Amino acid sequence: MYVRNEKELVAKRLKGQRLVIPDMRPIFAHWPRGQNENYQVVKDIIDKRFAAQSMKEEARKAFDNMNPALLAATWWPTASMKQYQVLVDLIIWFGYWDDLIENLSPDPTAAEGLRAATKDLVCQSLGLGGPEDGKDITISNPLIHSFEHIAKEVCAVYDEEQRRTLLGHIDQYIDSTRLEAEADRSDTLPSLKRYWEVRILTSGMGTLLGFTEFAVQAKLPPSLVRSAEYESLWVTTIVINSIVNDLISFKKEMKVGSVLSSLAILYREVDSLDAAVHMSLAHLRTLVDEFDRTANAMLSKSALDADEVDSVSKVVNALRMINTGNLEWSLQAKRYGVGQFMTAAGQIRLVL
Repeated sequence: MYVRNEKELVAKRLKGQRLVIPDMRPIFAHWPRGQNENYQVVKDIIDKRFAAQSMKEEARKAFDNMNPALLAATWWPTASMKQYQVLVDLIIWFGYWDDLIENLSPDPTAAEGLRAATKDLVCQSLGLGGPEDGKDITISNPLIHSFEHIAKEVCAVYDEEQRRTLLGHIDQYIDSTRLEAEADRSDTLPSLKRYWEVRILTSGMGTLLGFTEFAVQAKLPPSLVRSAEYESLWVTTIVINSIVNDLISFKKEMKVGSVLSSLAILYREVDSLDAAVHMSLAHLRTLVDEFDRTANAMLSKSALDADEVDSVSKVVNALRMINTGNLEWSLQAKRYGVGQFMTAAGQIRLVL
């Protein structure tokens, strides 16, 4: 007799249920938001580039649905034209690499080879050394090699300490994809605590947040970057982003057979989809308040001079706009397809 695993049982219980997500914009109403003024110009450039590239139709559609130009425009609305174009290329590179490593999950040897070669490429591109033992970088894929162009622009702005910090975040993300593959293969859902321990790493947000100073053309004091307060802002930003993603992407993920989500884990615990949604929203509100308290405490430090306060303020608001921008992009882009299910009051109402 066939016995379903836990993930299959949770998915079966959820199938056909109505998911109602209240408008999340009011939670972030006091945070800045916007869209980069260069969005349409850059989107046209990206669309032409993709049209000229040879790629599978499935990949082309995925990029179109993602709309990387819109994602970067809403995440970094104040970036200059030059920085914005680099950040769009970063989103494309990251999205492509993330899909590639996920598709290699059935072949651990090939996945390990990609991880190692990518780490070598990133390290060398950031001017921080080359492949160990004199080995050449084995990646031939031009889309992965496009990081070299991104790194060239970063090297013109970041000093060595900033580049080493960025490299650490990218390496940590690349290594964490092993954990993601293990979680995907597991038949059971993790505890909520373990889920967040892993998700903070596997979301890849650390890589993207590592470009914050580049995006706003500011340099934080090194002691602040290493502080517990900044680490708290960083982690809070990632969890806020991930909760929004877990809610809005839930139907899309279920369609491809995945319930590895904080929403599904909460549902397993309370046996009510509405209650799980409201618990997620309560968590969001708590995190927003926590972010604001930490940011205010950090900005009030007497050790910061006027220029440092300005830099910290720019970065803090950039982290806020990454989260307000992520919500706007998630609602507008075709990637999650929730626009058709939105009511005039801003609710998302759909059937799983």
